Amino acid sequence: MVGLIADAVLPIAWILALGFGVKRFSALDDSVWRGLEWISYWILMPSLLVAVIIQAPDFEIPWIPLLGSMYGTLGLITVLLIVAWNLRLLGRAYPSFTSLYQGSVRFNTFISMAVITGLNPVLLPHLGVAAAIFIVVLNISCVAVMTAGHSDRMLRRVFREILRNPLILACLLGGLARGFGVPNQFPVSGMALVGQAALPMGVFCLGAGLQWRAVRAGFGLAALATILQLVIKPLIFIALAIWLDLEADWLLVGLLLMCVSTAPSSFILARQLGGDAPLMAGIVAIQTVLSIASVPLVLWVAESMNWIRLL
Repeated sequence: MVGLIADAVLPIAWILALGFGVKRFSALDDSVWRGLEWISYWILMPSLLVAVIIQAPDFEIPWIPLLGSMYGTLGLITVLLIVAWNLRLLGRAYPSFTSLYQGSVRFNTFISMAVITGLNPVLLPHLGVAAAIFIVVLNISCVAVMTAGHSDRMLRRVFREILRNPLILACLLGGLARGFGVPNQFPVSGMALVGQAALPMGVFCLGAGLQWRAVRAGFGLAALATILQLVIKPLIFIALAIWLDLEADWLLVGLLLMCVSTAPSSFILARQLGGDAPLMAGIVAIQTVLSIASVPLVLWVAESMNWIRLL
């Protein structure tokens, strides 16, 4: 079983390192990397999500235990951090607190989907659906924490951006197409072919975007965010999932949304809404690298305790 987990995670580490190396040692202009990121985020990943949802076999979603476990985890982390902030345990700089919050609750969809593809590709559409229903509430939560005191005009603009999220739109489109019985032929087959590039390209761009100079920014808060994200959050989720009797396959799906590093787009949101962007970049870099070791460990422990089921 250790070999299966390693086979799923080590290719991700290799692609991350490749992206980091190509960015540092090539003469490619920054505009090239921005273009690759745009294509990956707006075309490749949405194509993959639409295709896997339409082509997936029928499956039932355990709504109450799944949503209870995911939203319960988000709620407990949120309450914990807000209480700590009000007790002045996290310093006095609110922008830094918002970056700590994002680094403790958000997740990297590309890594989650890449790992599930290596472990059990049958569960890829399950993860896509779980991610879609969680992303909406998660983004609203982050925006609410970050925009305390902001103008209504800015809030409306940000929420419009949330509604334009390509991953959310792709899942909605895939669900509607599936509901109307769209056949698994062209253009769905074409989207599936395009989507095959989504995961390697997304992880490759993530490696290229690692900002090591930012790691020194607020190292204490970055370390706290990393512990919460990679250790505390998955433990809370597992406890809630077991309590709510979430079945093993869905527990694996939810766990892969809870134990990976935070989303790189957190940096963009921090920059747009007045958060501590350098601290956010450091949190993303630290968590991305450490998750290469922590994710296999979490999966191994969960499988050893018979909480999840791996092929």
